[in-house]
Amino acid sequence: MLTKIATLFLVFIAVLGMFGKLSLLIPKRRKRTAYCSNCGRHIIGKGRCSCGQG
Repeated sequence: MLTKIATLFLVFIAVLGMFGKLSLLIPKRRKRTAYCSNCGRHIIGKGRCSCGQG
C-alpha cells in the first residue's frame, strides 16, 4: 500500500515536471513599461505622470 502511494506521488510529480518544461518552451510576451519622458518614472495606467510634464 505504501509503495502504491509513493509510486503515484512520483508519477504525479513527473507529470507536473513535464507541464513545467512545456511552459518554458512557449515564448512569453514582454510587457513594455511606459516611462515619463521628463523624470523617468514608470507611468501606470493611461494618466499623466505625477511630475505634471510627462
